[in-house]
Amino acid sequence: MNANVIKTLNYMKRNGIKKAVGLVKERLTANYDVDYSFQELPESTWQQQREAAKQFEYKPLISIVVPAYETKPEFMEALLDSINGQSYENWELVIADASNSNVVEDTVKAYAMSHGIVLKTNKTDKPSETESSIFYQHLAKNEGISGNTNQALELVTGDYIGLLDHDDLLTRDAIYEMVLKMNEAAEQGIALQMLYSDEDKCNTSGSCYYEPNVKTRFNLDFLLSNNYICHFLVAKTELMKECGFRAEYDGAQDFDIILRMSARIKEEEIAHVPKVLYHWRCHEASTAANPASKYYAYEAGKRAVQDFVDQKHWAATVKDTEHMGFYKMDYEPDVLTVRADVGAVGGNVIDKDNKIASGLLNEEGICQMKGIPSYYSGPANRYSVSRDALHGVDARTLCVRKEYIPLYEEIIKVLYEPDLKKRDKAYCNQLDEAIWRQRSRTLCNAIRAEGCKILWDPQNKVYR
Repeated sequence: MNANVIKTLNYMKRNGIKKAVGLVKERLTANYDVDYSFQELPESTWQQQREAAKQFEYKPLISIVVPAYETKPEFMEALLDSINGQSYENWELVIADASNSNVVEDTVKAYAMSHGIVLKTNKTDKPSETESSIFYQHLAKNEGISGNTNQALELVTGDYIGLLDHDDLLTRDAIYEMVLKMNEAAEQGIALQMLYSDEDKCNTSGSCYYEPNVKTRFNLDFLLSNNYICHFLVAKTELMKECGFRAEYDGAQDFDIILRMSARIKEEEIAHVPKVLYHWRCHEASTAANPASKYYAYEAGKRAVQDFVDQKHWAATVKDTEHMGFYKMDYEPDVLTVRADVGAVGGNVIDKDNKIASGLLNEEGICQMKGIPSYYSGPANRYSVSRDALHGVDARTLCVRKEYIPLYEEIIKVLYEPDLKKRDKAYCNQLDEAIWRQRSRTLCNAIRAEGCKILWDPQNKVYR
């Protein structure tokens, strides 16, 4: 059965026919990524990157870690091609193989021999900056994805670790772009601890690319709503080893370690590389193609977020949303009471046609969701979950801390109404749309200047 049909049927079972009809309508009419087309790195650019990398001030050894299990030879060979074809040369590939058979071992050894790649047998065999290598180890015991990955971490000799699933692919410039970002940050006096890129999906044969996941700079509250970081993830070796992977979160082990690593470092030590560097292969058994095939992974993800919340001592319960793998916080009594780091919470302004008129604003003060039905979830469901509003939220939807009410009234020049249900058409139309947006951004900037976040929550709605 088609993967999209399976997703829709599972969605209907959880949320009912009415919402399922809305989901189908969105998928048929929105076409968010209809114009997406991944372009392979031109050979001339690849050559330029290879030469440019030689001039980097900082040339760390990057260890790509792959826990493998009965990987199909064609998938493993494609993975090896994607690593061997990197424009940045100072890498090692660490494969921890928990297979019962020798299929992975035979594939890796044959590939290394035919391509002249150093096959390491112990950690002391560290290659030069221009000599890449593969460290293969057949594990004595299959300890599950977390346990196997932890065993792989023990084999690492690099400065940073990049995570790669055994049936996925890196773009040929993936490692180069990560190291370039490290060098750019170093020029500003920042030693990056964690980096991540955009990603897309590919079909089983790896010939078609689709559904790009275009991400934002680090956004903790968005991360608490879903693992938007996902792939390609690179982190400082010491940091990843200190945290380690926890078997009780298998299925969401990457999400769990991302949450815990982010809690140990500063936000400025986390960088987003705004470029697709990772292809997530989709087939029937993968979470990417059929979320229901790994329902346990989303339950593990929810527990990982709850653990993060509990470590923060926030009075909040993590709950599922209508979309699998996406979560919401139920703060008791509310987020402004529980979290001193949040100064205001806003949402969407809905018009008479039940479409979004305003809400989350970008750096130009524009609401990119404007005009879409209020029940649409957006690309990768990102319109359906809470996040830190990095550039502001329409003030008509803002609930602010008591100490910021005078600031609200001073800047917006409208009396603050604490009850969203009373912010009716008359309230919303007191100012021109452009004035609302301009003053909203000024207010949000002022609250941020006080050291507080502005959260956007799609559940907060006012009707214009």
